[in-house]
Amino acid sequence: MPQFGLIQGRGCAVRRAADAMLRALGATQMTLRVANPSSGDTGSQLGLEPPAAEDVQIAPALIEMLAPQTNGKRRFEIVVSAKALQPAAESYGVVDVPAWLLQAQGIVHHDRLLRVDSVNISRFAGQDYLYHIIVTE
Repeated sequence: MPQFGLIQGRGCAVRRAADAMLRALGATQMTLRVANPSSGDTGSQLGLEPPAAEDVQIAPALIEMLAPQTNGKRRFEIVVSAKALQPAAESYGVVDVPAWLLQAQGIVHHDRLLRVDSVNISRFAGQDYLYHIIVTE
């Protein structure tokens, strides 16, 4: 019986399907706040001035409220497709997307900056297709 190899491009097909699924579920956009690199002046290097930040819009994304923490702080899960996140990551020269998300200043939701607690990745055929981002107030 002949052995057939892996179907080429099936990882890309899953990425497109995940992106389409999020759009079909009525996805919105998320705003990722990332710090710009230090300008090199003494004030920013010593932490006397807050680093300049840039807001990056990424769509499609689903935002779902989770059970609050024991201290009452609200938690959310944000699901974003890798297809939507990849161009933003590439524009910043990012190779490790989960680490980039964890190092971001946070996610802006209803004019509040939410802290990124964790990033889980859904993978198929060696490719990321969904990022599950857990954020808290």
